[in-house]
Amino acid sequence: MSKDQYQVKVPTTDTWREMVKCQAACPVNTDSRAYVLAVADGDLERGHRIAREPNPLASMCGRICGAPCEVACRRGDINEDEPVAIRPLKRILTERFGPEAQSRLPSEQLERKLDHIVSTDELDESPVGWSRSMLKKLAETPGRKTGSVAIIGAGPAGLSAAHDLRLLGHEATIYEAGEQSGGMIRFGVPSYRVDWEMMDQEVQEIVDLGVDIQYNTRIGKDITLEDLRKKHDSVFLSVGLMNGRDLNIEGRENDGVIIAVDLLLNYNLGYKVDLGEKVIVIGGGDVAMDAARTALRAGHEETTLSEAATQHSAEDEAEAVYEALDVARTALRLGARDVKIMALEDWHELPATQIEVDEALEEGIGLYPSTGPNRIIGEDGNVVGFETKDVASIFDENGRFNPKYVENSEKLWDCDTIILAIGQQADLSLIEGSDDIEITPRGFFKTDKETGQTTAPDVFAGGDVAHGPRLLIDAVRDGHVASLAIDEYLQNKEIERSVETNWTNLEDHVMPENWLKYQREKIPTLPVDRRTGITQIEIGYTPEQGATQGMRCLECSVNTIFNGDLCILCNGCVDVCPWDCLKIVSLDKIAGDETLNAVIEEHTGVALDDINKGHEITTQMAVMLKDDEACTRCALCADRCPTDAITMESFRFKETLEYKG
Repeated sequence: MSKDQYQVKVPTTDTWREMVKCQAACPVNTDSRAYVLAVADGDLERGHRIAREPNPLASMCGRICGAPCEVACRRGDINEDEPVAIRPLKRILTERFGPEAQSRLPSEQLERKLDHIVSTDELDESPVGWSRSMLKKLAETPGRKTGSVAIIGAGPAGLSAAHDLRLLGHEATIYEAGEQSGGMIRFGVPSYRVDWEMMDQEVQEIVDLGVDIQYNTRIGKDITLEDLRKKHDSVFLSVGLMNGRDLNIEGRENDGVIIAVDLLLNYNLGYKVDLGEKVIVIGGGDVAMDAARTALRAGHEETTLSEAATQHSAEDEAEAVYEALDVARTALRLGARDVKIMALEDWHELPATQIEVDEALEEGIGLYPSTGPNRIIGEDGNVVGFETKDVASIFDENGRFNPKYVENSEKLWDCDTIILAIGQQADLSLIEGSDDIEITPRGFFKTDKETGQTTAPDVFAGGDVAHGPRLLIDAVRDGHVASLAIDEYLQNKEIERSVETNWTNLEDHVMPENWLKYQREKIPTLPVDRRTGITQIEIGYTPEQGATQGMRCLECSVNTIFNGDLCILCNGCVDVCPWDCLKIVSLDKIAGDETLNAVIEEHTGVALDDINKGHEITTQMAVMLKDDEACTRCALCADRCPTDAITMESFRFKETLEYKG
């Protein structure tokens, strides 16, 4: 192949789906594009229904999702711009039409908001198979069996699975070791990032489907896994990684060394935590950021967190902020005043999300990258200092984790407390007596990636205990996957997924005026001097701000479609394109896969290999190439075309589920 050939491909349904990168990147395939545009149009109820369809924990995700959709967003690749603020736009929707809106919306709107979602055909979205309406349709299949499923753990994966299983008509009982639901979202995420009242309302919406949650029930102590397997037709394991990893270095035995997960758990339960004045956090991930920011807040409120959560409704949230600050400042106790984070990674290697890093720095936390632990210094059994070494590199030539340190680079840091935020692990004692369930070398349940089924046919697993620490939305996906696999197991039938596609010609397609000039606006937050105790830091966009942010969407489901029979090769579309997306070349300038070869031969009657060898047809035919990565859907090419050979068309798809046989 000569170097001047273009490697091209013929688009398929999968290509068009992958073009909408935000939806493709979302683990539950939420049509983010659709609800972002609904926010831009001011149609917030419709936007909420779109966001909620594939995600029973949409309200939680509107607050704390890691937003892989934003990482994938093409707006961030255009002209070195920033991605659309997808996650905070979801919060606008859920606050007004999600379960938490019950205390905010006028009573006359509640019935409309709480109506069951029957169909989304009219919502101009692309729903996936585990969307709420699709599951309800599958449940209507004649002759289905229903069963009883035990779910261990009321975290995101367990709640998501319970939600889907109830929609499918099965009994779902969640066995939760603690007194409240939410799993690591409640006990492992700092309270300043999560609205607990909102979370309780979202969980209640799932309970209202008929889910039974049995709290204070520890598997292996109050009831065994084997007992549950006898009582229920299937079991879903969805416990979180509640144990933090330790660090085996000199001085670890001194008092004042705390595991990050333990700190967050105790803080969120309302226990008073005395950390002293100087705190060092070891680790560079999000848990390290959470631990450091929590350290600044520990000991700052007289009222316990559980008491404060019941004192204020969402309606008077703003007033509660000031009251919490008044309580904290009036009853201020000993709390950390100097917090430092020591991370092995360099700045560009930090695994923490950028917003977490920025907010930690904004609050006055010191961050020291490329700094590794050497030993802990103690006096009379208590921590008084921490010795570090500079890190030369953390990966070897094969890309494996293998830190190298700079010789004679030791530094000594004074401190009262050291918090270890270097990873989490599962408590696997709950499966004692179930010898048919295998564990991986990493300490997780061995599962089938496609179904979540463990080595025991009736036991499935998902969430962190099956895959390690991941995002909240990943756990929701695991619940979806497991619930469908459990249904297949109970029906003894395979579920087949089919895809219908639809194209609509947009004759008057235009993008909003000056849409490329709109910049991503920083999400409004509380001033630093007001960030204390249980106070929610993020305020969120107003609907007006959200509308502007929504207009930044490039509408990646809109595509430029070419009709070669009408094209006169005038090159007008190529000339007018401001992004150099289009190019017309002769057939001998392209190369590709078997599909491309088949298309070329079908159109020309000559194999592409023969064309590339100099067949005379090259002087008679050309091909239009398009770079969809650079296209902004401005429609200038369609407007310029004198023969209407170019149209702007929207692509939609719908996944449906049905049983084989």
